[in-house]
Formats: sequence, structure tokens, C-alpha cells
Amino acid sequence: MRPAGPDEGLARGPVVVLGGTGWIGRWVCAAFAATGRPVLAVARELRPLPRNVRLFRLDAAGLDTAGLACLLAAERPAIVVNAAGGYWTGSLAHMEHSFIEVTRRLMGAIDRLPERPRVVHLGTVLEYAPPAYGVPLTEDAPTAPDTDYGRIKLASTRMVTDAVRAGRADAVVLRLANVCGIGAPVQSLPGRVAAELAEAALLGRPARLEFTGLTGHRDYVDVRDVARAIVAAATAPDPGRRLFNIGVGVPVPVREVVDGLIAASGVPSDLTVHPVQPGPAAGGLWSAVDPGAAAQALGWRAEITFAESLAAHWADVSTATRAAAEPDWSAA
Repeated sequence: MRPAGPDEGLARGPVVVLGGTGWIGRWVCAAFAATGRPVLAVARELRPLPRNVRLFRLDAAGLDTAGLACLLAAERPAIVVNAAGGYWTGSLAHMEHSFIEVTRRLMGAIDRLPERPRVVHLGTVLEYAPPAYGVPLTEDAPTAPDTDYGRIKLASTRMVTDAVRAGRADAVVLRLANVCGIGAPVQSLPGRVAAELAEAALLGRPARLEFTGLTGHRDYVDVRDVARAIVAAATAPDPGRRLFNIGVGVPVPVREVVDGLIAASGVPSDLTVHPVQPGPAAGGLWSAVDPGAAAQALGWRAEITFAESLAAHWADVSTATRAAAEPDWSAA
């Protein structure tokens, strides 16, 4: 087996995306397909994909190490993107299986291949300890997550970085800030707000939005910029370091997510914000990354502004909601 390292196939070889029909996965498939590469999405759900992306409909979490190795050996990808896993709102058991177990099986499968692909593993900034106010997170920040989701994602990341240190894998980890933009799930704040605004617009009534807190600041990065970062990490011949923070680097007040989508939609809205209970988190979390390492090593910086991201998200949700409400007259 050849040692892990740069491969000329990175520039043009096939790509396999685990979780390829998920929110981020679909954008990753589209970004690679736009370069003319063969792309295979491995996913359990049937969702629209670019015409030149193949779909292998299978739950990656249902494949054991041997089965995943057979799939990868047959495809002979130059790049594998691990975008598999459920949302942060799932049960502890579900998150452990869909993140930790899938990553364990993937790295085990990579060990069995005659040629090792570049693996891009998607992590999260929630793997770090909560940052001090006003201090952007660098890749050297301490990892002491305070949520189950963060701890599970950190365990997955360590499987990848341990394999790299042992010389068993050519892999890059991207720790993502708060991702927003077209297709954001309703489990996220932007997704929930956009869905409620679209429903109100369809029914011709004001939106009634109710939240607790809306304090703190977050670093919001558009999903299309995230997809570009993944392509950059996957194709860099020698990225130097193997872990990068991906974000804009500018913290945005969480309240602006709600206000921005209301403004973009033009939907009359009745917004109620309840105060949080007194305590350590009452002031809200401040979080932003330092994207300098990704800029220097990968040539990547976010290009889509927060306002542009919200506007595109709203346009997509409102169009989809109207289309879903239209009767199918062809059956008449």
C-alpha cells in the first residue's frame, strides 16, 4: 500500500460524498460536479442532485467496515468527503452511531484500500471550549466541548487526526462555524424562521414568531462557501496542516438572523422575545473563528455576505413553499 500523501488524482479524480443528499452534502456534490469530476453520493434519502451526480441509495451508517471498503474499492475515488450524520437535535445514541461509528468504519475502510484517497471530514467549532468574549477561535484553541453534540463530533475528529498522525490516512478536518443559507434545515434558527415566514405569506397573515433569548453572537458562513472550502481542502496538493476552521471571522448578533429574514421576506411579523433565565449563559455565547489558516494554506475565504445568504435562503424557501401549494392540474 502506498503511503498517505498528495495524489495527482486530487486534481481530477472521482469523488465519493457520504451523506451526499444531506443539506451540506448536496452542495458539496454540486461543487465537485461543476469541475467535471465523476461524483457519487452515498445517502439513504432520495433528494434532487445535479444531473451528473450518481446516487447510491444506502445509509452509510448501515454499512460495516468491510462493506464500505468494498464500495470504495469499486469506485476508486481520489477524494472521500464525510458529510454523513444526523442533526444536533438527535438522540445521544443516534448521534453516536451516525457520527462516531460511521467515522470509525470509514477510517477502517480506508486502511483496507490499495490506494488511499484524500478524506475531508466535517467537524464543528462546537468541538472547542466556549471561547472568551471577543477572542476568535484558532485551530490551537482548547477542545473542551460543553454539549453532547460537540463531544461526539470531537471524538469523530480525533479518529481522523489520529489516523493522520499514525501515517494511515491522508485527511483534512474542517471545523465549521454556524452554517446558513439555501436549504438550511428547520432545526436551525434560520431554517425555522424562514419556514414560519413562508407559511404566513402563503396563508396571507402576519407571522407570529416567538423565541427565548436571541442573545449572543455567532459566526455565520454560507453553505456555498463551505462547499468551496471542502473542494479547496480536498484538492490542495500539500495543505501543510490537517485541521482548519471555516467561517467568515465576523460575529453576527443572533437577533439579526430573525430581523434579517423578516426584512428579506417583507412578511408582516409579530415577534415576541422572552428573556432568558439568569445564569452563566444569560448573556449569550460569543463565537467566531479566525479563518486565516484556511486563507493561507487553502486560498479560501468566505465570499457570500450574511445579508446575501439570508436573501438567497428566503427566495428559495418562499419559491418552494408556493410551488408545493400549487395543485397538480395535470391529474384533472
